[in-house]
Amino acid sequence: MKKQFQFWLEAIQMKWLVTAIVIYFAITGSSLQVLILPESQRYDEAVLRQNQLAETYIDLVSLDIEMAIENLNTQLAVLDSLEAIFTSRLLGSTRVNAIFPVLDRFCTESLLKVVTLEPMNKFNNVGKKYQAHLIRLSMIGRFGDFLKFMEMIERHKEWILIDEMGVKPLERNDYARYDLTLSVLVAKDGKK
Repeated sequence: MKKQFQFWLEAIQMKWLVTAIVIYFAITGSSLQVLILPESQRYDEAVLRQNQLAETYIDLVSLDIEMAIENLNTQLAVLDSLEAIFTSRLLGSTRVNAIFPVLDRFCTESLLKVVTLEPMNKFNNVGKKYQAHLIRLSMIGRFGDFLKFMEMIERHKEWILIDEMGVKPLERNDYARYDLTLSVLVAKDGKK
C-alpha cells in the first residue's frame, strides 16, 4: 500500500506540477495579451505620431522660411522702387546754378519779388552717393503768394528742400520778407 500511496502521491504531485505549469503559461499569456500588448501598441502609435509631428514641424519651418524670403523680396522691390524715385528727382545738371532760373520763374509766377538768390558755396553729404548744395533765397510778397511758391517747389520734378525759413512782416501788413535756405540734391559723381 505504501507503493500505491507513493504512486498516487507522485501522480498528484505530477498533476499539480503540470497544472501549475499550465496555469503559469495561461497567466503569462493572458497578461501579455491584456497588459503588455496594448501598451506596446500605444507606444508604437505614440512613436508614429511623434515622427509625423516632427515632419509637420519641418514642413512648417521650411514654409516659414519660404514666406520670410518672399516677404524680404517684396520689401526689397519696394525699396528699389523708392530708390529709383529718389534718384529720378536729383538735379539733372552737375551745376547747381541750373536751378536758379527755375526758382526765379517760380517767384515771378507767384508774384514774389526776389531780393537775393545766390549759392552759399556749401554742401552737406547725404549718404555716400549724394550731396545737398545750399542756396540762399530772399523774397518779398504776400503770404498767399508765398504759399503758391511753396506749392510749386513741392511739385517740382527735382528735389528742392527747405533747410531753414524765416518770415519778417513788413510795414504793410499783408507783405512780408521770406528768407529761405534751400538745398538741392545732386549725385556726387554727377550721374543720375
